[in-house]
Amino acid sequence: MSSVEKAADKLRALRSEPQVSPPVDAASIAVPHAPAPDVERLQERHRVAEPRTEASEPWHVDLMLLERMGYLPANDGGVGRLRDELRRIKRPLLANVMGRGTNIPDHANRIVVTSASSGEGKTFTTLNLAMSMAREPDFEVLLVDGDIPRCSITHALGLKGRPGLMEALADERRDPSEVIVHTDIPNLMVVPAGEAHPLTAELFGSRRMEDVLKAFSARNRRRLILFDSSPLLATSESQVLASYMGQVVVVVASRRTRQQALNAALQLLHDSQYVALVLNMSQLPSSEDHYDDGYGY
Repeated sequence: MSSVEKAADKLRALRSEPQVSPPVDAASIAVPHAPAPDVERLQERHRVAEPRTEASEPWHVDLMLLERMGYLPANDGGVGRLRDELRRIKRPLLANVMGRGTNIPDHANRIVVTSASSGEGKTFTTLNLAMSMAREPDFEVLLVDGDIPRCSITHALGLKGRPGLMEALADERRDPSEVIVHTDIPNLMVVPAGEAHPLTAELFGSRRMEDVLKAFSARNRRRLILFDSSPLLATSESQVLASYMGQVVVVVASRRTRQQALNAALQLLHDSQYVALVLNMSQLPSSEDHYDDGYGY
């Protein structure tokens, strides 16, 4: 038999043998998935694009504690009288903010409460004025503790240890709105003083301060920024802080504030600012005075 014939016979024999398929690994089999319904795919996209966040609870303002600390009057008659006097104080301030004043200052929504020296009741006035302004339906109030040495507002509201004004000034990467604390008093928010800094006066005078003030305003024409400041004659940063304000409320303690000290404090303010004097601790009849010594001072 020729070699050609042998090759032909071998080819016929191979064709006649059954074909055996190699073993198949079940794990390697690709099973086609049915496409998810459109609604499920949109829901999945929504979950990725908008992560779930939980709103923090508003900070509780303990009015009974403030009363015990002397920041609020302890009797019903005192409450009504204080409320009336605060209305007399805030009316010209709000008129300037709304553009109804005689000489409207720039940045009229920036208001600082200060005094010539310590112990004249400026923090008492600031806190009560903030709560009175928050009752106005047309405004919301951002109360800022700018008295860094004493932090009286921060202590009174139990906000010690929370980041505040100083952290917003010292860290330019921080969004100033992060230090704003919303309270359970309608239309009232608070910025604590924050941690004391060795360069407080320099930070108050920096360009960052103007950026922080603009962020606090948030381009909201309804927002009043009310600062509690250290006394004008006590620290250099109080003078710098006052320079950013459109309106300045100077608390004068009856029979305690010396006229020479008051005149020196007023000389530190600008002619373009609206300056209001508030008489505190007065013994005058209720129809004439602003506060009496029964309010904790």
